[in-house]
Amino acid sequence: MISEYRTSSRTELGAQITPLGNNPFSWPKLEPLTVEAKWLEKQRLVSFSRHNPAAVSFDILRTKVLRSARENNWRSLGITAPTSGSGKSTIAANLAISLTKHEKIKVGLVDLDLRRPRIAEMFAHSGRYSTEEFLHGECLIEDFFVRFGDNLAIGASQHASGSNAAEVLHGQSAGQVLKRVQEELGADIVIYNLPALLVGDDCIGLLPRMEATMLVVGAEASTVADIDVCERELETRTNLLGVVLNKCRYKADQNNNFLGT
Repeated sequence: MISEYRTSSRTELGAQITPLGNNPFSWPKLEPLTVEAKWLEKQRLVSFSRHNPAAVSFDILRTKVLRSARENNWRSLGITAPTSGSGKSTIAANLAISLTKHEKIKVGLVDLDLRRPRIAEMFAHSGRYSTEEFLHGECLIEDFFVRFGDNLAIGASQHASGSNAAEVLHGQSAGQVLKRVQEELGADIVIYNLPALLVGDDCIGLLPRMEATMLVVGAEASTVADIDVCERELETRTNLLGVVLNKCRYKADQNNNFLGT
């Protein structure tokens, strides 16, 4: 699934990640979510497998992400793409699952792609509140997030917002809520599935709130020109962690799947 990953990080592993906030949230309070394995497989969530070649690639990606997070003390990671169809939601979900294989790491996964939400559907989750309601402060963390396994907290809704998505995402209330998530959820790292970068201004206003961002490009969905524009935009507004080439049809040697720079 993944063909290339590159990052600007050059140093060795730093200190271990420690939980966020002075009063970490009690995860047992979160409603547990159970999903059938066949459904997850249908959604291309392969990181559970220890033998699937794609799962191995996600584990390598996980290790590189953790290295950069530890070096820079990053606890929030946004994942975006030039346009829809690159598979950024699938990458975000699989990366989150791969991270949870480390039992002592707590991971948050939040879907902020209000116009095209995918995370909730992937996990067969139908919550009481929409993401828009959560960003407006109309519900608590424990009302919106669910717990998948012991150490993955998912905040997502299948409800798509309308034409006011950008205003919701860029509003003061959303900023305060996302800050609360970082401070109160107690996750070691929170992955945000962001809107596509070139389809509007939804994503641009969120980038300064991300400590680092990863760009997912589709082998048959993204042009070189689009990738160049996105890289320049991300480098000026956030820390560009790397670029992942997704949906590549050719088979490459595993050692060449992730190219450091």
